[in-house]
This record gives sequence, structure tokens and C-alpha cells, in this order.
Amino acid sequence: MVASRSRLPKLAPDTILRERLLLWLSERADVPVRLIAAPAGTGKTTTLVSYATASAHATAYVALDSGTTCDDLCSVVGGRLGLDGVRDESSLVENLASAGRCEILIDDLHAGSDEVTRLLGRLVYDAPENVTFVYATRSREVLDVTRLVSLGLAAVLGAELLAFTLEEASRLAVSARVAADDSDIARLVHETEGWAFALCSVLRHSAATGTELGGGFARWRRQESRLIASFVDRAFQAEQIELGAAARRLFDGETLDIEMIDRLETRGMFVRWRDGAFHPYRALARCPRLVETSSTNVLTPFSVRLFGTPSVTYDNRTVAWVRRRDAHVFAFLALQPNGRASRQALLRAFWPDSERHLGGQNLRSACSTMRRALAEVVGYAALAHYVTFGDDIALNLALFSVDARSVRAHVRDADAAWAAGAELAGNELDRAALALAAAPFLNGDVPPALEGVGAELVAHLARCRSRAERAAETLSHAV
Repeated sequence: MVASRSRLPKLAPDTILRERLLLWLSERADVPVRLIAAPAGTGKTTTLVSYATASAHATAYVALDSGTTCDDLCSVVGGRLGLDGVRDESSLVENLASAGRCEILIDDLHAGSDEVTRLLGRLVYDAPENVTFVYATRSREVLDVTRLVSLGLAAVLGAELLAFTLEEASRLAVSARVAADDSDIARLVHETEGWAFALCSVLRHSAATGTELGGGFARWRRQESRLIASFVDRAFQAEQIELGAAARRLFDGETLDIEMIDRLETRGMFVRWRDGAFHPYRALARCPRLVETSSTNVLTPFSVRLFGTPSVTYDNRTVAWVRRRDAHVFAFLALQPNGRASRQALLRAFWPDSERHLGGQNLRSACSTMRRALAEVVGYAALAHYVTFGDDIALNLALFSVDARSVRAHVRDADAAWAAGAELAGNELDRAALALAAAPFLNGDVPPALEGVGAELVAHLARCRSRAERAAETLSHAV
């Protein structure tokens, strides 16, 4: 028993004891299998470790991975319960009878191979009466949960019970040394829905930055979007690409068919049932997840032409916009200083006179059709590397080559060269800008939202053209 606990994962120093979860497990200790089934970051491992430490019975904790074999699992469980000669399933079942009252705790059941999962399913039926199990998993698909529950052989601890309560959140704030009043805690629990990953991260972010808890949730989502994106990426790493792409579309506000949403919820992919409907976790809904990673170096960039007939191409495939408005919104984003704009800024730019709810509906529709059009050429699985539809709509400018941005850069460099007296370099840069902008901006079809940018580009190009003409005149006189 001591050896078993020595291999338990370490917990964070500010971890609190959540007695109600331990009570739930201990009160059902005689049920053959207790299933802790919930998405990543809900506190399953912490609950298992806390229970193993507090259990009145001998425990064997094992975390599975894809490389765990059936014989490996049996041997490790036997060793951690002090059983000699356990090499495989039959010898484990035979020796468990002499182990006394004990509990086998299996973490990351979803990560195990099909063979290991089937073995653990058989053990529920084949193990002697002195042995019970606690399985922690993200997905309820790994076991026939409905049948086990109907037979009285299983009890399920789900995400709703794992969610932090006000009292637990308040104690964690004290443990993390974050000053907060009751209203701050209540707001945090509401905003995070008690999801351990989000709630704990917000508190620890406030502690680390020395900021007040008020507004902490929005600040964490904004400042730690890369961490959130990485967390979701890891959680989806072993999932089917189609499921991961569907979940991301749901996070972005797209409506999915009920069968797909139900599948995502069953697989533990950050979907919950609330108020009679399925919803994505609030912390992930429309959360920026654009992450600049090393993959930027190997992903094919889009080519964006805004002078002449506008076009957006990827690997010789042209994006087919559903509406002209979609192309205009995309152009607006492509010309923002950092490639992003808030939803409010887009509403002001494109639907200034619309009622708020109608403008919001139009913007959601535009985002949906833009997403679909881009995904048609790059695929939903890769789309998150290029664009994010969160509180801000953002392009990863490292993966978009935009002619109008190049024109701006050439003009800026030309201005600097002429100011420094480097006339030859300035002339070359002016000519490069003029060559890119040989045709009118957006072929003359400039919407009101882009008239300011269009006028700016016209002024830049007029300056380049004037200097180029003077340079040509000077050269002709010299000849």
C-alpha cells in the first residue's frame, strides 16, 4: 500500500481537499466500478489521487497510455497490491482473492488500447468480491456504461459533480492567496461553470500577476489564449480529426447536428448539457486559439490579392466566397495592423445602422460562411492555424501574403530611403509598390468600411508615382 501511494502523481501545492467528491466515492465503495467520466481538466486525476490517499482500503493506482499491454497492467497492479507471481489476466484474478479488501484505480482509461479496455471491462465481472474499481476517463464510449449502470454494477461521477462549488472556489482562492469577495467568487464560478482547468487557471493567473480577481476570467482568456489552445490541442490529439474539427466549429458558434454534438459530449470533448440543450464549455466558446507554433514554418500560406479583381488562393485553389460581404470583411481583417478586429469593430464598420441583434446575426452568418469557404480549400483540421473566430476575428498574418500590406511596406521603406537621401533605393521601392498596385484597389468596388484604407493607399501610391516620375525625368535630362 505504501509502495502504491509512492507512485501517485504529485498535486499542486495549493490543491484543496474536496471532501464531497471523496464522500461520493467512499459511499459507493461496494459498487463494482465507479466511473469518473468527464473532459480533460475537470479534476479526475486529482480526485483519484486524493481518494487513494484517504481510502481505508489498499489501493493500486495505474495511469494508462497507448503502450500499456494487458500483461503490463496485470503485473503492475499485482505488484502494487503486494501480490507475487502475477504475470497475466488469469494469475491476477486468481491472486486478487488473497489481497483482502482492495481498490484498483485506473486513470486515463480512454488512452488505453482496445485490448486493455476489454480486459478492464472483464475484470468488473470476473474479479472477486473483495475488489472494486475506480476508472477515470474522458469518454464514456470506452465501457458499456448504460448496461453496467442498469445492472447496478456501476455508478458515474460526471462533470457536473466535478465542477467547483462556491465554497470550494472560495477555499481555493484562499489557498492560492488571491483576495476576493463573495461576488468575485460567484462571478468566477458562473463564468467558468466550475470547470477546474479554467477556474484554477484564472485564480493562479491572478495570483501570479498580482491582479484582482474581478475581470480575471476575461483577462485570462485574453492573455493566456495560447495556453488554452495548447491544452485543447493536447486533449484532441488522439481524437479523430473530424471530431476535433467539429468541436472547434462548435466553439466558434457554428450549429452542428444533434448526433454530432451528442457524440462530442460522450467523447468528453468540452460539451455539456445545460438548460435542455448542448453547449460548448463557456471558457472555450469563441475563445481565441490562434497559436504561432513551429508548424507555421511548414504550412502553406494563402496568397491574397486586393488590387485588381480580389482573390484569395491556397495551393492553386481559389477561395469561393459565398457573398461579396464575406470578401470585404476578409479584406478588412487582412489590412488591420495585426490582422484582427473585435466583433464590435466589425459591427461598427459593416452594419453601423443595424439594430444590435440583427447586426450580430449578420456578423455570425458572415463568420460562418467565411469559415466554410476557407475550410473548403485548407480543411477544417488546419483552419485553426490560419484564422480564429473568437471575441476577436483574427488572421495569422504569418500565413497570409497580402499584396496591399506589401505595398504599404514598400511605401514606408521608400519614404525612409528618400528621407535618407538614398534616391536609387527609394526609386526601386516606389516602382515595386506601383507594380503590385497596377490595378485599382478591390477593382474599384470599395465598400464604405474600406474607403478610409482605400484613400490611404491611393495617397501612398500618388506619392510613389510622383517620385517615380521625377526620377524618370531626372534620368532623361541626364541622358
